[in-house]
Amino acid sequence: MTNAQKRKRRSSAPAFLLLAMLALPAAGLAADGDWSMKADVQGMHGVYSGSVKRSSLSGAGLFLRADHLDQSGLTLGVNALQLKFRQAPTIRQQEYFASLRHNLYFDALPGIIGLRVDGHWINNNDVTGDTDNVRVVEPRLSFLNYAKTFYMDVGFAYSRYRNNLNVQQLTPTLGFGFNRGADWLQARGYFIRTSNPARAQNKRRTSAVDLKWTHWFAPGAWHRLDNIQLGVLAGERIYAVDGDAGATYNLADIQRGSLSVAFQWRLSDAWKLMLMGGDERYLDNAIGNSYDNRFGYADISVNW
Repeated sequence: MTNAQKRKRRSSAPAFLLLAMLALPAAGLAADGDWSMKADVQGMHGVYSGSVKRSSLSGAGLFLRADHLDQSGLTLGVNALQLKFRQAPTIRQQEYFASLRHNLYFDALPGIIGLRVDGHWINNNDVTGDTDNVRVVEPRLSFLNYAKTFYMDVGFAYSRYRNNLNVQQLTPTLGFGFNRGADWLQARGYFIRTSNPARAQNKRRTSAVDLKWTHWFAPGAWHRLDNIQLGVLAGERIYAVDGDAGATYNLADIQRGSLSVAFQWRLSDAWKLMLMGGDERYLDNAIGNSYDNRFGYADISVNW
């Protein structure tokens, strides 16, 4: 078997398994009243400004979430990305995502203990192999009080790369609800350690904090506008794993901050539409090149 055939076989097997796993909940579990389902279709496009190497980044994704009462759940997803360079071949990438959740209830606690574990599988056509065949596992422990005014969690992601690189990421999170549930403020830290600085822009450690503020509007206000979210990332991070987005930043340069704003509309009782725009700042430390990724993102979701 040739190397090309091996790569094709390796990429097609997860895709087949993913499609099968997506079909099973949709066909069977949705008919059970104890189950709730959610599907998301996503798309994004970004243009690099000031980059010597990179031109644009585009992608599309599909995620399916199934929850059994308030006890347990499963999310499955796939993301396809295309990174275009100015003078190098385009990288085409597939990322597969799976997340298992289970909630624990104790009489002595005023809230819910959440157990969660995520897995990421990434394949692409990077000729160096540095960003191909990436495997990530991230367990997470959380607490949410019954009033939904306080949240905390801690996650630990371990990422395995080819060519002598492993990455460890600690992500503690605090969240607070206020204004009678109309506002939510969340802060998540990213403390990342790389095993091989030569593969990580000469960085052994990076740290950053991601701040998000969400405000919900009264039903029917602002032409069905449901909520608005502002996001700020400060500090530096590399090879980051984003559990909220179900994505891994394996196409690495150093991310040095970002700003974003998102609007979500409730189109009906079942359908929602989100539009987001933002700017991410990066540094290619090897050549001293600072640049931006100005991006747009859209997500349409349905619940049943």
